[in-house]
Amino acid sequence: MHKNIFYFAGFMNQITKIICLIMIVMISCKNKNDNKIKPVTGTNKTDIANAEVITKKEPDNYILDNTSNQNNGPVYMYCEKMPEFIGGETAFIEYVKNNVKYPQQAVSDKIEGRVVIKFIVRETGEIGDIQLLRSIRTDLNNECIRVISIMPKWKPGMINGKPVSVSYSIPIRFLLNSTENLNGIYILPTKKNK
Repeated sequence: MHKNIFYFAGFMNQITKIICLIMIVMISCKNKNDNKIKPVTGTNKTDIANAEVITKKEPDNYILDNTSNQNNGPVYMYCEKMPEFIGGETAFIEYVKNNVKYPQQAVSDKIEGRVVIKFIVRETGEIGDIQLLRSIRTDLNNECIRVISIMPKWKPGMINGKPVSVSYSIPIRFLLNSTENLNGIYILPTKKNK
């Protein structure tokens, strides 16, 4: 007898959960289309031409970068068409590798590591708001900031055909010796530095 009561109570508990879930889904899926057209009362052409369409702004569903300064408009982490360095990703990697120089003192001190730098590609394609997310030491950090700050304009990110600001983060690895299978952006000392 007791088994049947516990079984029935458990069954009712499950049914209650299912009903609540169905109600939540029904409420959240309710048609919330707030776009409305004002009725036109006149029949002449000027009344029809002056009719207003009232629309609710649709969200763009792209992720805002809440860690970036939003004072100059929204800054996205991801957008429909991401920003692109002129020439593509390979050209960007080559630009950084060719312009970042391993500081002589860091080579003498046998310092290796990774600097992670964040910047914003503005709507105009210009680079701004350069920040260090991970640093090694001042001379290596400053060298990365120097190269990113003089970088040429990018093709800006786009949402619905309009340019937007997008944050971008890159790791730059400083290595004293070349190893097999190096991927990404890595900086080796020049032969003079060794």
